Amino acid sequence: MTKSMVMEGRICDPDVMLILTSPERTIARSEFVAQQNWVRGYGQDDALPVPEAAIECLRDEDVIGWRAFWLGLLLHCFICDGASELSDFIVRHIPQDWGSSLKDADVNCWYSLIRRNLEEANSVLDELDEHLTITDQWVFIAYDGLEVFDVAGSYMPIRALIGFWFDRLRRWQRLRAKIFLRSDLFSIGRLNFPDASKLFGHLVRLDEC
Repeated sequence: MTKSMVMEGRICDPDVMLILTSPERTIARSEFVAQQNWVRGYGQDDALPVPEAAIECLRDEDVIGWRAFWLGLLLHCFICDGASELSDFIVRHIPQDWGSSLKDADVNCWYSLIRRNLEEANSVLDELDEHLTITDQWVFIAYDGLEVFDVAGSYMPIRALIGFWFDRLRRWQRLRAKIFLRSDLFSIGRLNFPDASKLFGHLVRLDEC
């Protein structure tokens, strides 16, 4: 088995959420996202909210607000970039008046909507996860390029994203995040949420490979 095959196997392990990379090393995320069961969640090369716009929109929000941002962005990505089965499922299960807002990449079009309706938005993804479990499917959501938020002056989006998905490890069975993060941005102290130390059981270090 080649080194690249071992690396891919570690990345695709459903129990692995956080993939630590070195600043000098790039991961060909496009090769994974091109697979049918992978969806882009964030990438600085994508037509998604730029960090400055998101930070400005959420300038008075706390970490819960940023979790709402990632939840709304996830719904947007499923609708606009997911396989047709995923997109159709989400469109069928969200309230009819959410559709046009969530199709827009502009965070200002959907953030307030999701922030006011967190439970309903979460319930849609609960139903998707149940559907995936019944049909024996996995969906992996890939995030990379997150250092742009830190460069733009806020670590909170990174902290909120990792906390959001760490909580979902218990809530969802078949929806799994793959968060590619530079190792110099990973710090239990900066993450600052309950049980953050348990992340070590859900990460791999590609920076040491």
